[in-house]
Amino acid sequence: MTEVLTVLGFMSGTSLDGIDIAILQTDGKEILRPGPNAFAPMPEVVRNGLEDAITAARVTPRSAPRPPLFDVVGRLVAQTHARAAEEFLAASNIPPQDIDLVGFHGVTVLHERPLDGQPGRTIQLGDAELLAQMMGLDVVHDFRSADVAAGGEGAPLAPVYHRALVKNSGLEGPVAVLNLGGVGNLTLVKGDDLLAFDTGPGNGLMDSWMRHHGAGAYDRDGLLAQAGRVDDGALAALQSHPYFQKPVPKSLDRYDFSLEAVMPLSLEDGLATLAAFTVWSVCEGLRLMPTAPSQMIVCGGGRHNATLLAGLRDQAGLSVQTAEDVGWRGDHLEAEAFAYMAARSVFGLPISFPGTTGVNKPMRGGQLAKAPDPGGRQASL
Repeated sequence: MTEVLTVLGFMSGTSLDGIDIAILQTDGKEILRPGPNAFAPMPEVVRNGLEDAITAARVTPRSAPRPPLFDVVGRLVAQTHARAAEEFLAASNIPPQDIDLVGFHGVTVLHERPLDGQPGRTIQLGDAELLAQMMGLDVVHDFRSADVAAGGEGAPLAPVYHRALVKNSGLEGPVAVLNLGGVGNLTLVKGDDLLAFDTGPGNGLMDSWMRHHGAGAYDRDGLLAQAGRVDDGALAALQSHPYFQKPVPKSLDRYDFSLEAVMPLSLEDGLATLAAFTVWSVCEGLRLMPTAPSQMIVCGGGRHNATLLAGLRDQAGLSVQTAEDVGWRGDHLEAEAFAYMAARSVFGLPISFPGTTGVNKPMRGGQLAKAPDPGGRQASL
């Protein structure tokens, strides 16, 4: 009988707003039981450090030594995750010894896809050894590097969990799962077969536009975008990005697109144009799928943006539902995904596939940071 693990998963996305935490019971194949979940805001000092690390990553050549800042920020990220987990477990009345394993993605500060024969590069910050020491638990981390080293894109990784969700929910396929985080990505689930790729910006450009105007971190409910008018010239300029001519599977960094095209616009018109760009890029992605999905399920923070959701329902040409419409926990799906992938990692199961990252064969992923002497806990995996 396959062992069932209780796994705590973390995810902190490129918005840098905080840490999603979720518990999942799984054997690495089936979703047996979801547990409690929570969100912990990112402390300002850590967010500032990550922003500095992102700037450093974008100007550091591949051949250059690793900037010392990465290690400093990596320790801050680990400490912040450990404190968030401690508070979460206490609030949920869950003893730490009830957790078998931790899935820790860290925070992405750079993602470069393979290009012109050059392998990709992906950098996530987070000191997994320190986190394992602080939590007293084994931690699976570094989920992307093996795929990138084998010639894959290293992203997206959540599709293997999307497949488990679709199967667990008994949904009739083929089903498209759309995640709208900083970047948008689509997964086509057709039985056991997977196709996945990044579509274009999710919320990232809109969030950057809000901060550029000092108007807050994001457009709550998409109300400002709803009040604006789409600028056709700016939209056409955004749509001309060469990424959209690339074959799938393919992946993006949040910073692969810029705000230059919308700079002359007002706050509201810029948001309306950027929202229209996100919707267009998703619809373009749907057209790249070899099999038309019967429905699309929207996850991630973008599903709270009424302007995005209305645009998708108007233009996608298929039934569009939110994660909650089908009984999924939309705000914590990616944290669940990394809990699931951590279990798959220790059971030796693949997490990326030719159809999801372009790697030439199904790939295992993740490194194991061992906990210190468990002192009476069950033996570490």
